[in-house]
Amino acid sequence: MDFVSKEQKSSGLPDAEPENRMQTVFGGGTCDDYAAPLFIPWQLNSACNLECLHCCEEAGRSLPDEMTKEQALDFCAQAVQLNVPYMAISGGEPLVCPYIFDICSFIRDNNISLKIETNGECIDDEFARRLAELKLRSVQVSLDGATPETHERLRVAGNWKKAVAACKYLVEHEVNTEVVFVPTKFNIHEIGDVIDLAYSMGVYGFYTGKIMQIGRAARNWDILCPSEGQYERFSEVLREKKAAYEGKMQVFCYAHDVIEELKYRLESPSASLLVLPNGKVKLINSLPFICGDLKKESLSEIWEKYKTAWRNPDVVEFSMKAIANPNLLGESNSWIEV
Repeated sequence: MDFVSKEQKSSGLPDAEPENRMQTVFGGGTCDDYAAPLFIPWQLNSACNLECLHCCEEAGRSLPDEMTKEQALDFCAQAVQLNVPYMAISGGEPLVCPYIFDICSFIRDNNISLKIETNGECIDDEFARRLAELKLRSVQVSLDGATPETHERLRVAGNWKKAVAACKYLVEHEVNTEVVFVPTKFNIHEIGDVIDLAYSMGVYGFYTGKIMQIGRAARNWDILCPSEGQYERFSEVLREKKAAYEGKMQVFCYAHDVIEELKYRLESPSASLLVLPNGKVKLINSLPFICGDLKKESLSEIWEKYKTAWRNPDVVEFSMKAIANPNLLGESNSWIEV
């Protein structure tokens, strides 16, 4: 998917005071404080109808060993048994999954709060109506430009008009709708116009942050990463728009980059884990480490392995090297089991 980690962008958390912001975004306490995850971001599938230049997961085609519908529902049942309060489904593009509504209905019928992250291109009026019936926490639509040219330059094979229409359909059906924007050197100048567009459509919130040097984004870093000067102007516009829409629409910018997150997570691992389409479970999107396999182990067993994995010398060593040399984050999809 996009520019911040699944844990970051799915939090939907309000901005905190500076001294508490990092703890607020990553969650209070550490994973050792909890008997089960507080939040599970889940890449439901790897198939995608777009070929985005910045995709952290390098999605496109289905993986040969993806979980079946039955295995996916069994995972959901385990999350219910462990009283996991919140999940977020992404992909790939989750809405192309043929059993997406079976999965979402099961999760919601068991009172787990659920967010869906999508490029929006599958959402027409009827699709939005069905999503509304699920009573989701939110649907987050990616909108990476105020014009088709910029959005579609980043989201290769994308359709800006469909993404805009998706937001409008969702709002019309009273779905809690969010827009997420990925800043790159060729679209960052449109940040103010995209925020204005989001407000004009009646969405609940607008979310953005620094692009992550992971997956396809790492390979395309030279053409994607904004300059410091661009980020400075970007921040100025965000402050202006946040003030302008105070009380009308939430404008949230995650201020920390992936390296700052990684430093914090090494000291205080959060109570969340990332589930991949094939049932493998990662510590965090920016690292290559796999701590379990839902096809072979229970979610409860994997949660205990997740806790200890953060203290694994290989994890610590690689993380420290990545902090010193962010180019190593480009290896995040070269999975290593710990």
